[in-house]
Amino acid sequence: MTTKITPNAIVAFGEFLKSVRKEIGLISRSAALEAGMQPSNYCRMENGALKPPRDGMRLKALHDALQLGSRPEKSARFYDLAAEANHATPLDLAEIISRDEAIPLMLRTIGNRRLSDKQIEGIIALIRDQDEESVQKENKTRS
Repeated sequence: MTTKITPNAIVAFGEFLKSVRKEIGLISRSAALEAGMQPSNYCRMENGALKPPRDGMRLKALHDALQLGSRPEKSARFYDLAAEANHATPLDLAEIISRDEAIPLMLRTIGNRRLSDKQIEGIIALIRDQDEESVQKENKTRS
């Protein structure tokens, strides 16, 4: 579960932007304008010469311009790379943490206990299993 640190997180973020943009068939100018950015700044970002926006609204606009809302894995990667490039907590995680006062407590407990990767993976599996059980119960109720 250790995260791999990219030698140059800014470049990695730019490469990710470019690959996603090309996947959805946008030219860089269109992506920039859709995100409310100057095309020259967008190009600098794709080329690793400019950090991703730190401002949440600007980062979300870039996220939406690249149509990442319907692709959870790519969305998470986008936020993770942006955070790594800015030495910050990923925006999507910061929003999740701020929604419920129990989540910071849970994270501090995990951090203070210095759990192993295997133990953390076990906690994640437990949560996922409970989610699946809830969905199955809900589906049975509807039937």
